[in-house]
This record gives sequence, C-alpha cells and structure tokens, in this order.
Amino acid sequence: MVALSEQGSWDLRLDRPIEVGHGDQRLATLGEVGAYILALPETVQHQELWHAAAETVLEAAKSGRTARVARVFRLAAIMSGQNVHTVWE
Repeated sequence: MVALSEQGSWDLRLDRPIEVGHGDQRLATLGEVGAYILALPETVQHQELWHAAAETVLEAAKSGRTARVARVFRLAAIMSGQNVHTVWE
C-alpha cells in the first residue's frame, strides 16, 4: 500500500466533500481521504479498487487536480459495501 509522503499538497480540498456512513464522517481534503484509506485493514487496502483510489489521491496531491478523487473513492467504497455519497453544497 502506498503511504502519505511529505511530497504533495495534502490540504487540497476536494471539489465536493465525501460523506461516509450516515454522515458519520466527512472527508474534505486529500489528506483526510488518504488517512481514511490508510486506516482500512491491509487486506482491504490491497484490493484493486482501493489501491486505485490511493494512487488517485497520490496523483492529485502531486498535480493539484482533485476532480477524480471523489469518484474513484466512491466507487471503491460502494463496491466494498460502504454507504458513501458526495455532498452537494
């Protein structure tokens, strides 16, 4: 699994925050999304969709482009049976 490194802008905000559960947790920055993924059990982190989500977060931290992060994260979460949605403010 990839780890959050010193490189990149972890405080970059997502275009639209992500709510996990029934509003229990809101992820609004790349750092929050990365920390969420790193907190998953290792067996889950190594699943293809979660690995893709982690790679997308790392790429966004390097490039500054966060548009894909919420979509890839939501797909991984939904396919893992989690209740997750994008917040439209």
